[in-house]
Amino acid sequence: MNTDSIDRKIEEIRPLAEKMLTEKRLRHTKGVVKMAKDLARRYGADEKKAELAALCHDIFRKLGPDELKAAVKDFGLEKKYESNINLAHGKIAAAAMKRDYGICDEDILNAVSFHTTGRAGMSLLEKVIYVADGAEENRDYPGVEDVRKAAFDDIDKACLMMMENTIRYVKERGQPLDEETSAAAEYFRNNMNTEEHMNSREQAMLAAKVLDAKKAQNIVIIDIAEKSSFADYLIIAGGGSERQTLALTDDVEDAMAKEGIFPKGIEGKNSPGWILMDFGDIIVNILTKESREKYDIEKVWGDCAFVDMED
Repeated sequence: MNTDSIDRKIEEIRPLAEKMLTEKRLRHTKGVVKMAKDLARRYGADEKKAELAALCHDIFRKLGPDELKAAVKDFGLEKKYESNINLAHGKIAAAAMKRDYGICDEDILNAVSFHTTGRAGMSLLEKVIYVADGAEENRDYPGVEDVRKAAFDDIDKACLMMMENTIRYVKERGQPLDEETSAAAEYFRNNMNTEEHMNSREQAMLAAKVLDAKKAQNIVIIDIAEKSSFADYLIIAGGGSERQTLALTDDVEDAMAKEGIFPKGIEGKNSPGWILMDFGDIIVNILTKESREKYDIEKVWGDCAFVDMED
C-alpha cells in the first residue's frame, strides 16, 4: 500500500474507531498511534503503516459475549476465541480490515492480529505496534517506565520485557498462557544478541550490589557452578523484617529487568521470611534473621567457593 491509499484508509476507518471505542479506549488508541509513529521513525519502519495498524488494533475490543461469538463464527476464527476477547479482538480486527476495508498488506494485518500476544519471528512493524500498545503514555503499571526507555534503545529488549511481564502476570493468577506469547518469548531469548547480556558472574554482582545499596545485611555470594546443575551463583542476604525482604526483592527484580534479565520464578512472597528469586544462572535468597539462622544455607553450600563482591 502506498502513502496515499493508507491515508484514505485512515480517514475511512477513523469514524469507526470513534464509534466503536469508549472514551478511555479511544484515548489509549490515540496514545498507541503517537508512540507507534515515534517508534517507526526511530527504527525506520513505515510511519503510515504504523499509524493505520495502531488506529485499528483495538476497534473490536469492546464486543459483548454474543457479538464476540458471532464475529468469531463470521470470520471463521478458531473456537477458542469465542470466550476470550483479550485474544480475539486483534484477530477480528485484522479479518475485518481485510474483508470490509480491502486492506491486504500482510504486515499491517499481522501487526494488528498479533498486537496482544506477539509471535515468533515478528516483523519490525509488528514489534512497533506490540510495544506501543503496551507502553503508550496512558499506560500505568509497575515497570512501564523501564519498558518505555527500552523501547527507544532496543525494541527487541522491550518486546521481551513485556512478554516476560505478561507471562509472570498470567502464571501468578493461574491462568493458561497463550502459546503464541510463550513461543514469542522463547524466540526473543534465543535470538537477541548474547554479547549484550551479562554473564552469570556479572548478574550475581549486580544483584549483590543492589542489595548492598538497599542496606541488606550480611550479603554472601557463593560460586556453586561445580556443585550444581541448576545455577552458577547463589546470593544470600538478610532483611531486617519481612517488609524489608519484600522491598529488597522488588529492588533486585527492577534492577535486573533494566538489563533484560527476568526471574523464572519468585517463591515466598506470601510468607516473606525467605524469598527465593530464580534468575536461571543465579539464585537470590533474601531472608529474615530468624529464617537465615534456621535454614543456614551457607552451611549447606560450605564446600563451595565464597566470592567477594567486586568494587
